[in-house]
Amino acid sequence: MKKTQAMPLLLVMLVAFCPDFALGQQTRKFPIDSQLGNLTAVNFPQFTINGQQMIMGAGGQIRGVDNLIILPSTANYIGLVRYQLDIMGNLHRVWILTPDEVKEAESEGQQIPKPQKRFLFF
Repeated sequence: MKKTQAMPLLLVMLVAFCPDFALGQQTRKFPIDSQLGNLTAVNFPQFTINGQQMIMGAGGQIRGVDNLIILPSTANYIGLVRYQLDIMGNLHRVWILTPDEVKEAESEGQQIPKPQKRFLFF
């Protein structure tokens, strides 16, 4: 086999057998105006983030840890999220964070919200 034929074959083999290394390094990039929050309740279209009730605006999106869209009416996650508000103050986008994204936010010096205490009244 000629040297010029071996190089493309080597590149194809490298790409075919090593995709996990390239994909494992990708991280999501969040908008600058997004905020960290602790999602504690979901009753679509109402969400409670950091103890404050918010309404999902028209066209709002929730993205899971795999960055796929989750239907807001079926969202039942409780935990750390990153969220963005629209110009009316309604929820526009919500991202469910992975443990690595939480660690990255901590390493950047961002304040991680603590879970809100829940009180049950009978």
